[in-house]
Order: sequence, then structure tokens, then C-alpha cells
Amino acid sequence: PMQLGIVGGTIKSHPTAKAALGMLEVASAQELGEIVAAVGLAQNLGALRALATEGIQRGHMSMHARSLVARVLAGESEDVR
Repeated sequence: PMQLGIVGGTIKSHPTAKAALGMLEVASAQELGEIVAAVGLAQNLGALRALATEGIQRGHMSMHARSLVARVLAGESEDVR
């Protein structure tokens, strides 16, 4: 079980937490919990896909290689993300 809240504590004092709740347009902690559960399930599906297709290690290494090539091609003066 995970305890979630949308009032008090950090929510009142932290502008980023306020903005995140505003973007999600949640009216209750129950709704926030449903969103958190959906995101967790989506992440699990992504991990399962990686395992079932090319594998996590291979996928990560190809992503790293693409990033490295982009940095080399961009040169030192450009910021690559």
C-alpha cells in the first residue's frame, strides 16, 4: 500500500508539487492513486516489452551508442540531450 495525499505538507509549500497536481487535475487522493497505479503498470509493460524483444542490456547499449554518435556529430559547442 502507498499513502498519497493532495493537501497539506509539501503540497502547500512546494510550487512544483502544486503545479504537478494542477496539471493532473485530480480532485482526490483516490484519483492520484489511480494515476500512480496506471503509470506503474505502464512502466511494467515497457520493461516486459524490453525483455521480450531485444532485451534490456542490448536496448540500453544501442540507446547509449545513438547518444554517443549524436554528441560526436553535434560537436563541442552544441548541447545534446
